[in-house]
Amino acid sequence: EFVKAQSEILGFGSYIDSETSPATQTITTSESKLLIDGAASSSNSLYLPLQIRGISELWDVTNNKINAINIGDGYTLRLDLEIESKTGSPKGLDVILDIGGVVTPTIIEVERIVGLEKSTPYRVSIAFPYFTLSNFKTNGGQIFLKTDSGSVIISNRKISIHRISSGL
Repeated sequence: EFVKAQSEILGFGSYIDSETSPATQTITTSESKLLIDGAASSSNSLYLPLQIRGISELWDVTNNKINAINIGDGYTLRLDLEIESKTGSPKGLDVILDIGGVVTPTIIEVERIVGLEKSTPYRVSIAFPYFTLSNFKTNGGQIFLKTDSGSVIISNRKISIHRISSGL
């Protein structure tokens, strides 16, 4: 019973961009919504929580946002990006998880800054936990990116979302 209950609650989805449309994203000092179409052959939804497996996903590939299953759920997220090139000497990439549901950040849930001082190309991984209350359940979570100055071109975009607890 315990194992069955855990598989109902726990699980993950891994969504990788197909690198076709767009193949890359240019990130500037204005917030840009992260685009991941989940269409790469190595994307994986086989191990989603049983509660949504075959019915829904943790990443909405049409609207590029995170779905919450229940209010009160706990999750961890890992975002992987390749920094292909830089223009104008940016020092930091701001990664914002917003639950406001509009085209720019209005209700910032998590914010991380990634250093951009290495020589391109290189990969970065950003990981953090989050939980879902009513705004997250209603609006979903959008990831916005922006630089402190200049711009970067990103590719090889991937998001892995792991549900680690249920609010039910």
